[in-house]
Amino acid sequence: MESLVSLAPSIDPRPVTLPDGSTISIRALRIAFSRATPDRLPEGTLPRTYTSKPLVSVNGAAMFGELAIVRWLEKDGWDAVWMDTFHGAKFWKAMPHKTLPVALPPAARLLYDAIRSANGGKASGAFDVMAWRNGEFAFLEYKGEGDRPNRNEAKWIAAALAAGVLPTQLWVVLHPSIDTDR
Repeated sequence: MESLVSLAPSIDPRPVTLPDGSTISIRALRIAFSRATPDRLPEGTLPRTYTSKPLVSVNGAAMFGELAIVRWLEKDGWDAVWMDTFHGAKFWKAMPHKTLPVALPPAARLLYDAIRSANGGKASGAFDVMAWRNGEFAFLEYKGEGDRPNRNEAKWIAAALAAGVLPTQLWVVLHPSIDTDR
């Protein structure tokens, strides 16, 4: 996590109000990944829900911001996936037009399933990246340029906490343009 954290000028607390009215604080990083050129996949490469997403660049490779987080975590020995729940609970380690989804290892799958079960059997609101290293887990939500908070995220956070995830295992990576007061 050290390499990803080093990209941000600071680690800021971000309050989250849970469905029961209680509030927790999760850590937020403001990171501006380099823009890729071109900044979008060509129309027709994948469904529009993918091609409308901005691309960023990591070591000259164009990718979605969620996968940029995966790359930076890998630098520090984490294994990680983009949890693409919008397209049917697919787990990606690379760009969807270049590879197939991967299966979660057993311990990660058990935790994912426990959170989903605590969330009423739904993956909606799930954080974008799940990472693991030496029996430790982390979840990171990515808010790129133009993204907005999702009302299901607080429900997913509550479900993650009910499944045993600690607030210190939850992170938000925000593009500098994101207004945290929304």
